[in-house]
Formats: sequence, structure tokens, C-alpha cells
Amino acid sequence: MEQKHRVLLVGNLKTILGFSHLARVPNLGLCSMAACVDRSIFNVRVVDLVLKGTKARAYFQRVLCSLRPEVVGISCMVFQYAEALALAQLVKKWNPSTVTLVGGYHPTVVFDEIVESDDMRYIDFIVRGEGEGSFADFLGAWNDGAGYSEVPGISYRSEGSVFHNPRREPVDLYRVPLPYREARILRKGFHTFGIPADVIETSRGCTYDCNFCSINQMYGRTYRTFGIERILNDIRDAKRRGARALMITDDNITLDGSRYKDICYAIVDARLNSICYSVQASVRGIKSTPGLVKAMAESGVKWVFLGIEGASDQMLAAMRKDVQYSSTDAADVVRELRERGIMVIGGFILGYPEDDEQTFRSTLDYALNIKVDIPLFQILTPYPKTPIREELLKQGLITNERDYSRYTCYHTNVRTKHLSAEALRDLRDEIEQSYRYRSGMTWRVAKKYPLFFAKMVPRWLAQKPAELINMMRHLSRRD
Repeated sequence: MEQKHRVLLVGNLKTILGFSHLARVPNLGLCSMAACVDRSIFNVRVVDLVLKGTKARAYFQRVLCSLRPEVVGISCMVFQYAEALALAQLVKKWNPSTVTLVGGYHPTVVFDEIVESDDMRYIDFIVRGEGEGSFADFLGAWNDGAGYSEVPGISYRSEGSVFHNPRREPVDLYRVPLPYREARILRKGFHTFGIPADVIETSRGCTYDCNFCSINQMYGRTYRTFGIERILNDIRDAKRRGARALMITDDNITLDGSRYKDICYAIVDARLNSICYSVQASVRGIKSTPGLVKAMAESGVKWVFLGIEGASDQMLAAMRKDVQYSSTDAADVVRELRERGIMVIGGFILGYPEDDEQTFRSTLDYALNIKVDIPLFQILTPYPKTPIREELLKQGLITNERDYSRYTCYHTNVRTKHLSAEALRDLRDEIEQSYRYRSGMTWRVAKKYPLFFAKMVPRWLAQKPAELINMMRHLSRRD
């Protein structure tokens, strides 16, 4: 039997600090790409380095020596690109003839910058947009040795020239098979609040035009959905592999609230509501769909990341979100979710040009008043090719234009007309800590997930000992 070509897909080890404390989840996109590859020709493996932490690079080198891949694809978001490049360097150092590709949000957005840079010493091809079709076609062309001019959605150099093949049309999701989770090398350790977890998706894209968001660079202004039966089969596949919690990674699952309500009741009818689900949702989608929160609760939704973004209608207007909902709507949605026993992780964005110290104080008060369970007070990040980046550049308010490793929503890369980058950072840290003290947030999480909280304490003690000691003293006074 002819030996199959060896292909390795790599999930980045870098995570956003706040998120990494709550969950460690696999890269679903890589398994989806693996499912579209001709497995009669290619042996495709997926490694999620997020599980290896500080030992990830050493582990990656061992994987290279063990699997001896001929093609390595590395996925990354904006803040992960530097790490993706470092991994590509390791591949080329291990075997210069191994073909390397990078893909994901960041390479899709700034492919033109990357292909003209010295980074191409370690990167052979850039995959733009969704990878399922482009990566499968690339492997076919590589196997045939017939050149790459007919592969849509890739950029590369050849004989001193730069090539940007035409953009691939959005994938027809009804033709995408179930993720090939069997390709994973690492299968244990993924979790959400300590519960064994996996990832699914029910749709892709968003048609809104929030000025801070780069999702349209990935998918265009499209919104596409998977069929409900396919979604249920995906849940069954993840459950069969041990998942008791599922993160639904849709960019905006509530863009069509009625459809999501149908999915919820299909989950109930299929008796798949014993799983704990987490979703990203919009205020508008929930507010405009009567009965949706009830359906979510009955389907097993335990956590919702709610994009609240601004604490006032004026702040929402600065983000181009005031046409979607009001600050009063957000308060109503948070209350309804919490009444149904769903934990609300509320996202707020601070650092717009007019923001001052009072903006931070008002946002803290607003979050306390509407009783968000866990707030994420994020600093505005000037993502490449977003409308807000262009505005900030014109006003001279970006303090870090090129070190994308700091584009995490927690590092400060901007200043406002009234506050320096350092002041933004200090104020964010102050209101974050104040919220934990004043809201009882830590106590609620500890009571609801005691084993998970107990496991977090040693890590917290190592990273921020003074803060933890103060927190425990505060909790003891509450009792």
C-alpha cells in the first residue's frame, strides 16, 4: 500500500488572559479543514498547543520529530501571529523542505503585508479566508506538482514574484462535513469552568458593521448557516468523545434569533440538553426574539458572552451600535438571562477617543447595576483594516501600531483625548478589581464551581498573590 503524505495542522498556544482562566478549548477550524482533505492520500493530524502552556514549543518539536510532517499549517489570530511565525521557524529549522502555511484571521487581513516581509523566509503560503476549500485544493496541487495558480484564496512568492490568487467564494456550509475530531493528537484537558469541553458552530459571519470588528475581513458581509440535523450530529459526535460542555463559536448566533430558538428546541427534542452550552450573543438578537432566553435555558445554555460593549447610548453611538440596541435593552437582557439561571459574561469596550476617567467609573457602576456575573473590561484594540483604526490613526491616538502580539484587548495600544495609554491600563485594572470586591463575583463563581475555583487558587496565588489574599479576606468578611 502506498504511504500517505503526512500533514500537521497546528492550533496556537497563545490565549487571551481572561479567557484562559475560564476555559481551554480546541481549535474547531482545523478539525473542519481536516475533514475536507482527501484522507486516502493524506494522513492529517491536529495538535492544539493551548494545552501545553509554557512547554508548548518543546512539545511541538517532539511532535515534528515523531510525525515527520511534509506539510505544516499554522492558524493564528492577530495577537497570535508572532507565535505562529516562531513555530514556522522551528519547522524550517527542523526540516527546511517542509512546506509551511499560515492561515486564520490575521493572515487573512494582512496577507499583503506578510507576503512582502522577511517572514516569508519561514512561510511558504498564506491561506486567506475560510480554509476548508483552499487547503484541500492546495494539498491536491502540491501532490500533483502542477503549480498553484488554480488554487483560490492563497498568496505566495515564486521565483521573485508575488502572487495573490483570486479570493475564494464563501463556503457552502451545507457541503462541509462534520469536523474530523479523530485527527487530534491531544484529546484530554479541554474544559469550560472545569467541565470537559469541545467546540461546535451553527453559523458563520455577521452582517453588522461595528467599527471595532474585523469579522467582515474574514467572511465579507455574509451570514451562512448549517442545517439543524447536521448541528445535532455534531453535538452527538462531541458528546461521544467525552464532552460535557460545548462552546458554540458562532460570530453572532442571535443574528437570526428565531432560527436559534428552533435549534434550542431541537436540542431539547433530541435529548441533548444535558450538555452545558456556552454561546456568544448580541443584545439585539435576544431582545428582539421573545421566548429565546427561555428556550436557551431549556436547551442547556449555562453561560452567555454578551457583547454589551457600551454603558451608555452615547458610547454605543461611537461604536456604530446605537442602531442595534440601547443601554436599557442590555440591562433587560442581562436580567432575563440571570432570572433563567444563565451566567452572563459581559463584554465592555473602553478607550474610545472621548473616553475619560468618568467613562470608566460610569461603566463600572453600570455593570454593577445590571449585575453582570463576570465583566470583561476590554481596552479598544485598533485591529488592522477596521474603520476605528483609520479614525484613530488620523487623530494620532494609536500608541502601538505594529506590535500585534499586544493586540489582546487587555494590553493598551491607544490613548484617548483625555487619558494616556498608561492611565487607561491603570483605570481598567482598578475597576476590574473593584468589581470583584463590590459585586460578589468571585464568591458566586466559587459557590457554583467549587472544584474549578479550588484549582484556580494556586495559579492565582502564583500570579497575583496580594490580590488573592485581599480577595479572600474580603470574602471572609462577607460570611
